[in-house]
Amino acid sequence: MRRSLGGLILLVSGALFAIAISTFWLDRVAFTPEVDTDAAYAILGDEDIRLQIASVIAGADAAELGVSPADLRVLVTQIARIRDGATEMRVFTAAAHERLIGDSDDSVVITPAEQVQITRTERAAVLPPITLPVERVGTFDVLASITTWTWMVTFALAALTLLFGLILRPERGEFSLALGVGCATTGVLLVVFGYLVPAFLFPAISDDIWVGVFPSLATHRRTLTFVAAVVFIGIGAAAVLFTGNRRQRRQRSTPLAATRYREQQRWSS
Repeated sequence: MRRSLGGLILLVSGALFAIAISTFWLDRVAFTPEVDTDAAYAILGDEDIRLQIASVIAGADAAELGVSPADLRVLVTQIARIRDGATEMRVFTAAAHERLIGDSDDSVVITPAEQVQITRTERAAVLPPITLPVERVGTFDVLASITTWTWMVTFALAALTLLFGLILRPERGEFSLALGVGCATTGVLLVVFGYLVPAFLFPAISDDIWVGVFPSLATHRRTLTFVAAVVFIGIGAAAVLFTGNRRQRRQRSTPLAATRYREQQRWSS
C-alpha cells in the first residue's frame, strides 16, 4: 500500500525517537558516573577491579598497620563485597569511572578517612592518601561525546519530523502505525544499546581493568532495561495490530458501500 508523504515522515520520526531514547539510555548506563552505593556495589562485583583495589591498599597500608599484605588484601576484598563496604568506596569508584571515560583528569585517590573504614582500623587516619592506577581510555572519551550528541540531536530531529509529518495531514492509521513501529524499534534498540553494547562490545575495546565498570553497570540495570524493552515492544505490537485491524475493516466495508451506491443509481434511473 502506498503511503502519504506525511506517513513516511512519521515513520522517520519514530525511528529517530527510537535512536534517541536508546542512545540516551546507553549514556545513562555507561557514561554517567554516580556516587551511589548501588552503582559502587555493582562495579565492585567485578573481580579484577576488586582485587586491584585490595592489592593497592594492602601494598600501601599493610606495613604501617602491622599486618601482612595477604591478610589485609583478603579483608579489603571481603569488605568490598558487602553493601557497607560499597558505601565507603562509592566516591573513589565514581571518580575512577569519571577518569576512565575522560570526564575528569584528576587522580583517583583513596583518602585516609576512607582507609579507616576500609581497613577497619583508626591507625589508617594518619596515613597518606592512596592513588589508584586508573588511566583515561581515549576511545571511551570519544564514544561518550558521540553518544551524548547523538541522543540530543536525534531527539530534536525526531520532534521536528513529528511536527512536520502532522502538518502534512497523514492518512488515517498512519500515525498509529508509525507509533507502533517506533515503539517496537525502541524496545529492540534498548536491549542492544542498554545491555549488549556495554556488556559485550565495550570490554573488547580495551584490556584496561577498569573497563569492567561497563558490563557491571549494564548487568546492574539489566532488569530495568529488559522491562522497558518489553513494554515498548508490547505497545508497538498493539499499535501495529490495531492499525492492521482498522484497515481490514475499512477494506471489507468499502465494497459493500460501493455496491449500495451502484444499486441506488440503477433504481433512480
